Amino acid sequence: MVDVAVDQVGDVQDDRAGDSDGILSDVVEDSEELGFKPHEPPEPFGTLVLPDPAYRQESNHVVTDGLPDGGNIVALVRTPHVPGEGGTVLVGSEGLWLSDGGGETAVIALPDSETAMGAVAGPTGIFVASQTALYSDKYEANFEKLFDFPEGATFRTLDQLDVLTLVATDLGLALWTNHGEPVWISSDDPLEGAWFAGTVVIAATSGKLLAYAVNSGGLSPEPLWTVDTDVGAVVGIVWNVQLPQQIDLLVVGSNGLFGYEIQEGGVEPVAESMLSSTRVPLNDATCAAKDGNGGFVVGTAHGAYRIVNEDPAIGPEYRVYVPNRWMPNAPVTDIALESGEDGEPQWVFATTQGYGRVTSLTITVADKVVPMQERVVLRHDRDGAIADSHLTVAGDLSSNIPWDSDNDGGWTCYWLLSECFRYKVTGDPEAKAHFDRSLERMLSYRTLTGTDWFLARAVIRIEGCQLDDCDGPDDGEWFLSPDGEWWVKADTSNDEVTSHMFMMGHAYDLCADKEQRQAIAAHVDGIIGGIVDNDFNLVDPQDGLPTSYGQFGPDYVNSPFGGMLADGGRRAAQMIGALNLAYYVTGKEKYLEAKKTLIAEHDYDDAIRNIGDEDVYPLCAGHGDCDELAMQAFFPLLRYETNDALRVWWMEGWNQLYSHLKDQEDAVFDMSHAVFGGDSPDLQWVMRWFRRYPTDLIRWVIYNEPRQDLTTVPDYYLVKEPGANIRRRSDGHIFPADERPNERHNTNQFRYLGGHGPYREMDGADAIFPYWMGRYYGFVKGPEE
Repeated sequence: MVDVAVDQVGDVQDDRAGDSDGILSDVVEDSEELGFKPHEPPEPFGTLVLPDPAYRQESNHVVTDGLPDGGNIVALVRTPHVPGEGGTVLVGSEGLWLSDGGGETAVIALPDSETAMGAVAGPTGIFVASQTALYSDKYEANFEKLFDFPEGATFRTLDQLDVLTLVATDLGLALWTNHGEPVWISSDDPLEGAWFAGTVVIAATSGKLLAYAVNSGGLSPEPLWTVDTDVGAVVGIVWNVQLPQQIDLLVVGSNGLFGYEIQEGGVEPVAESMLSSTRVPLNDATCAAKDGNGGFVVGTAHGAYRIVNEDPAIGPEYRVYVPNRWMPNAPVTDIALESGEDGEPQWVFATTQGYGRVTSLTITVADKVVPMQERVVLRHDRDGAIADSHLTVAGDLSSNIPWDSDNDGGWTCYWLLSECFRYKVTGDPEAKAHFDRSLERMLSYRTLTGTDWFLARAVIRIEGCQLDDCDGPDDGEWFLSPDGEWWVKADTSNDEVTSHMFMMGHAYDLCADKEQRQAIAAHVDGIIGGIVDNDFNLVDPQDGLPTSYGQFGPDYVNSPFGGMLADGGRRAAQMIGALNLAYYVTGKEKYLEAKKTLIAEHDYDDAIRNIGDEDVYPLCAGHGDCDELAMQAFFPLLRYETNDALRVWWMEGWNQLYSHLKDQEDAVFDMSHAVFGGDSPDLQWVMRWFRRYPTDLIRWVIYNEPRQDLTTVPDYYLVKEPGANIRRRSDGHIFPADERPNERHNTNQFRYLGGHGPYREMDGADAIFPYWMGRYYGFVKGPEE
């Protein structure tokens, strides 16, 4: 037994060490008291009441069609003079790519089969540089040569400021005023490029920066100052940066980011920790631009990043965009900043195979939840069951087919509870209809098995089936329902039992009508009664044996090579929580007697109390499936516990487990902790999590291998997966959900690599669940509050 400084729990220890009376008989007496009400969380106060201010929501739009075959985007030109999406013209190696808006692209080619190397929007046309000359299309469908570069020169960069055009080659640079001939300034050392920085031009050679004054005659023949640097090959310069602090010159080089303060006659380095090699997220920079928020954005060989300051809890931080969610591939070849329909900025990242447009809207989390709910209804509702949707065309949501999963009930339960909470908050009859539809399906997982006690992993209606195996599923154990109209998936695990018990209590209390309450009671009674009658095992009706993962009894929970090392604490919590619920909805004493036996004779209370101890259960530490099932189990365990001393004991177990889970900065676990009335609830990350949850739930493969801003995760998450791809940011925070693979909460949320590919879309109901639960219990303010 574990010694804790709680008198009531000490009484539990003393009573159990003595005889079977005492506290356990009190459990029966307490439970028989009329008028027992489920435990509710304490009233939210102070920082536990979360406002929902407007914020900028970014969404991804990857474009690969409408481009010439084999096209390679070399530049993006932002100009109001040429119509097109966002006012951005794509410049390919052959010339300008102009869309007619209907999916067809016309190419305005450079003369003499020249190859485009760079482009800018000039006052009289789009200026395109080849290796040998500068051209303008004069906003017409042809090109005119403006001037040649010096013989033998190799083009480097092109920049524009008002009516001034800056051309840099390896042999020197020129400032052209859009008429006459440019005046070239030669360079003793090969130039890497040149960029405007206010009233000066900054040129870069290997290991040196040079500043030239802009004057009426072009550029000063001699540099104003020079400075030796170790920035490596310079790919861009951003001037007058405000984030993360005032930086006159931000130099983007192959060796990283370097800030300088301009002083009379020269520059001095700026000390800024966010420019250090451990904080900059990606190396191998390819281009850079100024951000509309006072920061900067950098394109790299691995994606793009920019600096933002949108979360007071964190301050300035890097926002990272990687293939395949944010752009079709890498490297990024150019960057453009556009203005969206509502004036919000949006980014375009050009790559060799297409481009990614990152749009943004100012919304609230309440606004964001609406399309998330619509996604579930449109593409993930299969006769009331909710799971992933499969796409027959990669990345094309219109090609979706709702699919079954190994744990349909485990995913449907989140949708059912979300719509129940939403109905209680808003009174929306649509939410009640969704609740009714999914409750009917959840109940059918038992009734379609032809037994009173068994429940299915999934069911598939044969009529109208769109799946690839409607004539006989072969991904597991399936059998026909008694009426022959459904395929029923067997070998059900403890996952399904737990998910059903997790949601049936709140459904029973809040949203079920009289008939539905009776059906829920029968459902819980049938399943848990069958488990109790079969020595705490879920027995498969096909062979009469316990299913592979359906053991809840002492032989498993206390087995030295099973439950004692792995999920014994979880199974104990699942079973005691289920017995609490079963007694609550049926009043049958058999469930209290079963609970008494498991605690008094088999130490289930100790197992639950130690549920978060990685030394006791090392194989479950950091395992997302274990953590999610534990969270689900604690809902009926805590909500329907009739004895105060035992409830204190269960809370000790939950608080221990949550001391690890909170490191994930995840709204599902954080909101559940608040609803349980856990120790020192801190909801500061909840709204950030909602805001950074992806709007696109295609399960893209995310390539975060090149990220440099990595550090190790807490030890709890290393016990299970010491060699796995699990990391967090070097500032100590988890990677936001839209910068890592789309995963559910039964995975380790520190995984920053991987994904299932472009043919699956996640439903996201488990993300909607904490929002509406928070709204119902008053932890999140609604738009009308």
